[in-house]
Amino acid sequence: MVFGMTTFKCDECGNRFEAFAAEMGPTCILSPMPCTKCGSYHTMPAPMFSQSGRLNPLRAFFLEIWAVMDKKKR
Repeated sequence: MVFGMTTFKCDECGNRFEAFAAEMGPTCILSPMPCTKCGSYHTMPAPMFSQSGRLNPLRAFFLEIWAVMDKKKR
């Protein structure tokens, strides 16, 4: 399901960009969207990145998602 638009942040280049907020399968996790600058799928919703520089614990889910996506890419 698509919820609308949200701000994503790329873990590779740090780019912040607007993209569709769509759920990943039957989960409450938003699907990574391709970075508009570098094309990487190592992205997650920007609010999940803490303002203090410390990362939100939900980032661990995205690390697993990115690892699976990278394996499927090969």
